[in-house]
Amino acid sequence: MDQTLNSRASPSPPRLSVVLPTCDRREQTIRCVQSLLAQSIAARSGELEIVVVDDGSADGTAEAIESLAETSPVAVRVLRNPKNLGANASRNRGVQVARGPLIAFLDSDCEADPDWLERLAAVFDDRRVGAASGLVEDLCRGNLWELAFCGTHRLPRRGDASRFTSCNLCVRRELLAAHAWEEDFSNAAVTESGRADTSFSGRCDEEGLYLAIRAAGWSVVAEPSARLVHRHPYTARSFLRQAWHGGRAAAELVWKFRLRDRLDVAPFALTALAALAAIALALLLEPPWSAWTWLLPLPPLAAGIAAVCWNETANKGKSWFELLRTAPALAIYYFLRTGGYCLRRIGLWCGRGSIRRIAPGSLGRTMPKPPAPPTIPATACAGASP
Repeated sequence: MDQTLNSRASPSPPRLSVVLPTCDRREQTIRCVQSLLAQSIAARSGELEIVVVDDGSADGTAEAIESLAETSPVAVRVLRNPKNLGANASRNRGVQVARGPLIAFLDSDCEADPDWLERLAAVFDDRRVGAASGLVEDLCRGNLWELAFCGTHRLPRRGDASRFTSCNLCVRRELLAAHAWEEDFSNAAVTESGRADTSFSGRCDEEGLYLAIRAAGWSVVAEPSARLVHRHPYTARSFLRQAWHGGRAAAELVWKFRLRDRLDVAPFALTALAALAAIALALLLEPPWSAWTWLLPLPPLAAGIAAVCWNETANKGKSWFELLRTAPALAIYYFLRTGGYCLRRIGLWCGRGSIRRIAPGSLGRTMPKPPAPPTIPATACAGASP
């Protein structure tokens, strides 16, 4: 659990801290930290600190960042986990030592635009904003699997956000002190050597924190001008594992927080149930009525396909040509995601797993509440009347 602190650190708290978890991504992490050192806010002494949490790397990641920190004009702290604990556990450890009133997060395979932090921080001029998420642009589009997955983390429209993304996020420190990142969802699978498989991420990293912030009454906003690029390559194997483990983690999220079933898998789960019902009816009915039973799965399937098409084009930024090109990969993706989701849901119903359940209404109880909106004096209202 070694840690190093750049000697240039200011004794007073910085304006903003960045927490960066990483594992076995030496070159990517160097580029990521360099993009943070090039931030416009970094040019002002004492306003920024960077906390890198090395999650059990074996490729010299921690040593490389420590070397970079020696000549950095910005305070850079490197924490080392004794073993791989997962991204959320690493984020929580980074939050514990971060000193800024605003704490930003990005992934080690991301590179931030020079004004990324400046634009994220500006959102918090509104004291009722608890968290802000920026725009993530996926640069890896060299094969069908990368093109199919690109856009997954995009929040393209400014304003109130129905979710945020852990790889481009800023949160008020007091909210993170009251509700930590979730650590009890399924870990991404490990390699045959027992090390973390960083080729994909199968966790729902951020959704518990989002729900808690919303439950406490804070605003969560998207700010697309706060942009960073994401360089995560995918192969067929990592893409399919992403689909399967992502579905399992989504089921655990729904179970833990007693939520409604996920809209991205519900139509396809209903399609599977309708297909089973169609088979049963076909065995019971006589021709020609038995042939009509195969129409039962069509409505939920059509609804699911329409929802995917809208999401891929309107939210993820794909053109219709790219959508048609990636249609086979997307079909496999949602088939596996739905399968992982349904099987994990059944397992949880049967008592397999030890996930602590939380009532949605209790999520915001431990969090500080946002300030009340300013009130307009009655005399001012009267004076404004014609």
